[in-house]
Amino acid sequence: MVNSMQNIINKLKKETNNQDGIIYRRKKILYKNIYIIFNETIISSDSVSDFVIRSLNKIKIPTYQNIINKISNFKYKEITNYKDICYYLNSGFTIILISKNKYIALETRKNLSRSITTPTTENTPRGALDAFTENIEINIGLIKRRIKSNNLWIKKYCLGKYTDTQVAVLYINTIAKEELINKIDKLLKKINIDGIIASGILRNLIEKENKNPFPNTISAEKPYTAARYLLLGNAIILVDNDPFALVLPATLNDNFISEEDDYNKSINVSITRIIRYITFAITLLTPGIYIALITYNQEIIPTELLISIAAQRKNVPFSTFAECLLMIFAFEILRESDLKLPSFASSAISIVGALILGEAAVNAGIVSPIMIIIVAITAISSLIFSEPEFTNALRIYRIAFMIGAAILGLYGVLIVFILFLINLSSYDFLGMPYLSPFAPPDFNRLKDSIIKFPTKSITKRNPILTDNITKNKTEDYYE
Repeated sequence: MVNSMQNIINKLKKETNNQDGIIYRRKKILYKNIYIIFNETIISSDSVSDFVIRSLNKIKIPTYQNIINKISNFKYKEITNYKDICYYLNSGFTIILISKNKYIALETRKNLSRSITTPTTENTPRGALDAFTENIEINIGLIKRRIKSNNLWIKKYCLGKYTDTQVAVLYINTIAKEELINKIDKLLKKINIDGIIASGILRNLIEKENKNPFPNTISAEKPYTAARYLLLGNAIILVDNDPFALVLPATLNDNFISEEDDYNKSINVSITRIIRYITFAITLLTPGIYIALITYNQEIIPTELLISIAAQRKNVPFSTFAECLLMIFAFEILRESDLKLPSFASSAISIVGALILGEAAVNAGIVSPIMIIIVAITAISSLIFSEPEFTNALRIYRIAFMIGAAILGLYGVLIVFILFLINLSSYDFLGMPYLSPFAPPDFNRLKDSIIKFPTKSITKRNPILTDNITKNKTEDYYE
């Protein structure tokens, strides 16, 4: 019996190269030897010395049940195999080896996570100011704080050969379709990778990466966003050590919806969403249409404006396409530097860089002033979208429209636009069409798309996500 426990200790020491941080203690209670093992770099030493050791000192008869009773004020797990011993040891638990195949893991981990802070990517003038942290248990608690129901179910997984990262799938059992949860479960169980150290890695593994550059999951930094989608029938994935939740499945329209919409009247929200869709079109099409008009379709431009543009481009040595590509490439460099530099310096550098670069390029005759305006309009419009994956997809399609315009003018823009719609409308993820509710049309869900109807009239959920389609209706309290 003792030999069996000693074998476990010997195996641990061999696999960890006799690591100094892992402490092995033998304690004799009456006639019995028990072993205490913990990793001092990730456990609270006060908890071990003041509570675990002290509790064990009070045991007179060293039976398994007596030990359980004495340490029951701890969160503990009863484990029976070597694999679990390794997992809990590396997760900040203290392992007590009592006898053959009878081991206990006590949660004594050190608090290595930061406190709850305000969000940095989902900024709104109004709304909750708490954001997810790197601790998965805290993140689950932030969601449970909003959805106080026994129907909020959680499935947990450990993914990654070396990281054993804890992953949790949250859903409301009475709303989310069982078929959807089973699909997600199947995708997660298929994952065989060295490590999951970020939610982005997990997203790339479960998405169809190469079929659609637009994101079909949403990275949510705020518990509010996660709770909102749970009530609609979506599933939420939380990854330990990552402060973002994954909302899936997501559609194109989800990228145009903001938390701020819930604080405004429907008519004001509708106007705001129309503006968002217009800026989406501007970001996507403006450079391509400009190239088409200047290169092939000058007859559409008013004569006076055409003469002005021709005068500006008189000394520019490049074609319109090359000129536009050069300036957009310069803007993308500035945008990337803005993301990578410290916050106190990034804004100043990007603004000064844009001003100096634009003025110098015009004075040198490399680009025309009208091109600076076109690129500036495109850049400003793209800033309305905070999801990096979404703006990156816009970048890809923007270049595709520019190439189409450079080859066939407005006909090329139209052809690329048709291919763009075909690609998005033929794509689905977990059974959800990406252009839903527009294609195929869902008249109930169109009430909360580009035009937002009054909240009390939106009484239906998405039938693709749930069989519980009808929401609880708000009583008419108007006299």
